[in-house]
Amino acid sequence: MSAKRTFVTFEQVLFYLEDPELIVLSAGSRAKVVAVACRRIADFEYFGVKVSLKNFEDYLSERFDLRYLFLHANSGAYFQFDLTSYEDAIPLNPVALRQQHVSAYVPEQGLFARDHSENYSSHSIIKTARQRFNVDGQWDMREFSKFHSYVSDLYAVTRSIDIFVDEDQPMKVRRKVMQSFIKPWEGGGSYFGFFKSLSKAGGDEYRPRIGAIQWASPGYIDVIGKQESFERLIETLEHYGRNKKKIDRRYSELYAYMQEMKLLRQAAGTFDRKSSAADEVNLRAKKLAKELDVARYRDLKKMAGSNPLVAAKVLLATERRVDRLHKFFSEGRLAVKDASVGS
Repeated sequence: MSAKRTFVTFEQVLFYLEDPELIVLSAGSRAKVVAVACRRIADFEYFGVKVSLKNFEDYLSERFDLRYLFLHANSGAYFQFDLTSYEDAIPLNPVALRQQHVSAYVPEQGLFARDHSENYSSHSIIKTARQRFNVDGQWDMREFSKFHSYVSDLYAVTRSIDIFVDEDQPMKVRRKVMQSFIKPWEGGGSYFGFFKSLSKAGGDEYRPRIGAIQWASPGYIDVIGKQESFERLIETLEHYGRNKKKIDRRYSELYAYMQEMKLLRQAAGTFDRKSSAADEVNLRAKKLAKELDVARYRDLKKMAGSNPLVAAKVLLATERRVDRLHKFFSEGRLAVKDASVGS
């Protein structure tokens, strides 16, 4: 008699590298399935272990690392599966392995929950909506990872701006948003560090999650988050499509000047705000902000602690994300109902 199949629902990605490397799935109200990317078992994409909620909570609390979770899970139930297409239920294929064989498929010691690229969200207190992105053509897991990254980054930017300019928000919250804008650039910074700072500061409020995927062409990707933020994102993409040449020109002008003046990696704290370079950066950043139309430049600059170098780097980072996400629409591989993003 064949082993009984188990069905679970996708919850979220815990660690991205090039692709989703570590994911968690819900196995009912009392258990989770934690899985790592692994293509060495019968060509399946993921290898997972069923763990109790107590096991999972102890792992998140860093009482032990990921390897220990796999090797010493109370259930001892291991599975292999794919994420090629899922919505309501993912079928798991049981695998009978001894502990010494399991150890060959999981990370070495030392990978703790603090090393995750994504924070775990057990539930969201935010009223959410489901935004469907229709997909067509050929996609691979790396492109899916990029899509999710671009959407999440832009979602975080627009949410943080909306919260900062909302005068009804507590000063403590607005100050936290400002710090997430400024801190990544203190040592020169990077685009990746900036978006990670926004997401970490905002928690669930700034982080949409994948609700469902259907990879068949045509298919779809459902993303769950705040409706107003999705509307802002779609409007930004439509605006970019209509004004791409102007935006690209302003981006190039700002980037070229900052590159020439060796400002791209300069630490924000050492930048002379009264210099002629500051005036030029301020002027070019203001022009880009006007064309990109994600936020008013004076609001961005205020969020950046009145530092034009920080505001400029935020604008460059945001424009790059918009451009890369928009490209999927231009290629005809992404579409949103009742929106003309790629035209």
